[in-house]
Amino acid sequence: MNVVTTSIDVKTLLKLALPIGSRLITGRPETPVSWVCNLRPRPPFFPDLEGGELVLVSTNALANHQKPPALEDVIEQLAKAKASALGVRGTLTPHTHRIARAYNFPLIALPDRAILPQVERAVRRLFTNRQAQLAQRAFEIQQTLQRHAASHRGLTTMLNALARIVDRPVVIHDRRGNVLSRGLPASREHEQDSHLALAGGSSFICRFDIEDRAFYEDNWQVIESPAGLTASLVHEGHVLGFVSVLSAGDAPDDFDLLALEYSAPTFARELVHQQNASLRTERTLPTHDWIADWLSNPGADDTLLTLRAEKDNYQPDMWYAVVLFHWVPNNDRSGNTFSPERMVKLIRAELRQRRVHVPVGQYVDRAVLLFPLDEPQQTQRLKQMVDMLHATLSAATPDGEITAGVGYPGQGLSTLRESFKEAERALTIPEQIWDTPEVAFFGDLSLYELLLNIDDAKILSHFCTRWLSKLVEYDAQHRTDLLLTLNAYFENNGNMARTAHVLNIHRNTLVYRMSRITEIIELDMEDPNVRLNLHLALKIQRMLCTAEVAVGAD
Repeated sequence: MNVVTTSIDVKTLLKLALPIGSRLITGRPETPVSWVCNLRPRPPFFPDLEGGELVLVSTNALANHQKPPALEDVIEQLAKAKASALGVRGTLTPHTHRIARAYNFPLIALPDRAILPQVERAVRRLFTNRQAQLAQRAFEIQQTLQRHAASHRGLTTMLNALARIVDRPVVIHDRRGNVLSRGLPASREHEQDSHLALAGGSSFICRFDIEDRAFYEDNWQVIESPAGLTASLVHEGHVLGFVSVLSAGDAPDDFDLLALEYSAPTFARELVHQQNASLRTERTLPTHDWIADWLSNPGADDTLLTLRAEKDNYQPDMWYAVVLFHWVPNNDRSGNTFSPERMVKLIRAELRQRRVHVPVGQYVDRAVLLFPLDEPQQTQRLKQMVDMLHATLSAATPDGEITAGVGYPGQGLSTLRESFKEAERALTIPEQIWDTPEVAFFGDLSLYELLLNIDDAKILSHFCTRWLSKLVEYDAQHRTDLLLTLNAYFENNGNMARTAHVLNIHRNTLVYRMSRITEIIELDMEDPNVRLNLHLALKIQRMLCTAEVAVGAD
């Protein structure tokens, strides 16, 4: 019997009914929605709204009217009519974003491929026949994963797609408990849980008593545990590994179970494909490097690992920083791949040319570099080398982007595991803030994690205005680059010669510009608090500007 649900929150609609790839731009995900409707094709645009509706609209359809209403006016009318949310297929400008935020009105960006009548039917089906919509959604997940597999996008892309749909971390272990790959949801609060699960490795799998579960060979089974839901990946009667949807704070529900059921066979086929590819090339592949063993087994004997690492130019008494490189493929790519193995080969070749002998290896889908430092505070050469390698890898990618994260310097393999975790977290910064393939260092991590936890963007904007408005106005009026100059000065640690070289100007020109900056802001640049606030304001300004550009692009 069909059951009609009285209300569903926006977060659940995104997970279960709205097209995959839809994003909540403004408003609360907990906002309840009682029904769905399309804007009418001609005035009056709005049906008789009773309050609580999700309204769907295409900006192209609005533009075709003789007197098209602005999207901002639509938001204001819907907010006054007590509608719950607006789903938009088309371009959202920063002004649209500001109006929706002013009303605290949920604004949802729908993918360009979305067909609004189909979206409306899917949402209505969730209200009237939840199980039918869950099955339809699970089928859509299966199709998405199969497309990724057919395009040779690999386990990581497939797992990330599943993780973002179910909004939970997802991980695949092989039969022995080694982590093969993992996917993270878009929400940042799940990251810690996912890393803890990854660190479990073999102990995570041992609790399932693989050898005592012979029924895996014949029957597809889901194992429930405090960690979440785990399904065996079976091919021709043999267990290849396990895929797990992790709890990440709350217990998985019936949709997570259904999503796992539909996706497990696709992951099993992908594992078979990868194993066959490995068998074809095993003669040319190097032996398993110590870095993978070091990171896969936190409880391993570091004394033995150190002996292996010393054969790879590792020196136990040296300071090192862990550097990670990760390739993120474009959604529309096909055919060719740019594998982690290729990244490792390119890094080693580039370092050999420069006569730099340092440990380089691979962990899951990351290239891992341990860069030596004479002293932990001497990081300038580290930054230059990482920027150079990032540029080299970016130039070599057929498509997609290279991100890089750098952890805090440490001594000894046990301490450097913490540097690895910090580099992992730093990898997420370019995607979260800049939306560009850049390098994120350990200093960026602490600062931007702090800024991202400030909910009120007005506070950040006011801070920027307080410290930078005079320079912004001066540059606009006189067509100068004082703000750019100040940013370069801070990025080069106040080194005048290096800053002048980066800006391609004479040192005297730089001295004059810095003098003008001091006069305009009417503050003492020798005061460390002034320098700190100016530097912080520049970073916040960049973060806010990137966010607005990203909204406009959507």
